[in-house]
Amino acid sequence: MGMIGPTLILAAAPRAGSTQLCRWLASHPDIGLSLIKEPNHFSAHEFDPGYVAQTHLNDCDPDTAAPTRPVQFAVVRRPDSYERLFQAMPERWRIDGSTSYLACPESPGLIRAALPECRIILLTRDPVGRAVSHFGLARRTGRTRADLGSELQAELDEQVPLAARYLLRPSRQMAGVARFRATFPDQALLHLQFNDLIAAPQATLTRIAGFLDIDPNRFTLTDSGRNQTALPRLPGLNSFLLRSGIKTRVRAALPAALKSMIRPLWFNESARPVITPADLNALKHALSGEGG
Repeated sequence: MGMIGPTLILAAAPRAGSTQLCRWLASHPDIGLSLIKEPNHFSAHEFDPGYVAQTHLNDCDPDTAAPTRPVQFAVVRRPDSYERLFQAMPERWRIDGSTSYLACPESPGLIRAALPECRIILLTRDPVGRAVSHFGLARRTGRTRADLGSELQAELDEQVPLAARYLLRPSRQMAGVARFRATFPDQALLHLQFNDLIAAPQATLTRIAGFLDIDPNRFTLTDSGRNQTALPRLPGLNSFLLRSGIKTRVRAALPAALKSMIRPLWFNESARPVITPADLNALKHALSGEGG
């Protein structure tokens, strides 16, 4: 007997629009999204437990009962904890939207072995634009206060743990696409591009509806789930709150309406990280030859 799990895997590169796409998909009555948007079950071996604990990566405790409200990220290692996320979902299509599967070499095989009948949506983005966007997110969250060049060099020198390499590894997407294509039959795969998703969302959702054999007119596009990259007004405090775990606990406790009220006070929506031409050229050189 197979695992009780998702019937649809969104194997997207980080910062390729997966959060927004999941919101739009979940607006359809035939599609449900796991309360942990990214459970990372089939790439859990790449997340060292000590690193996860030290950096407070988990937005909830994945080994307790399934969360009662949506959270973004957790490393769900135990099969029973993973199944619990999906077993009460009545929808035909149940989504795992983990953005770690595309870069993880073992994920396609592990998914196929556990969920042989599931469908896969691949979502990719221009690698340089993706990396720049992820750098902006890292500065926004307080994950780093360094410049792009320093972050890039640390990855090139392999000075950071595997799970902390957010610039280069997730941007090298074509190898991941090839692995999924070698593991799943063509009819089980749909490959989408970030630019098409943002420029023509309804057309993209119509393609997905055809892929899943559902009514294309039942999506709602008003729900916005895009992750922004505005900088915090108090970067030192923001970084401390993240490193200490306080930010994760506060984010989990605050209701969505209150978070929306606090956000413009905490972030300067017009401020973005400064990236020098030299650092951008170094990033382009490191990612030369990569497709989008």
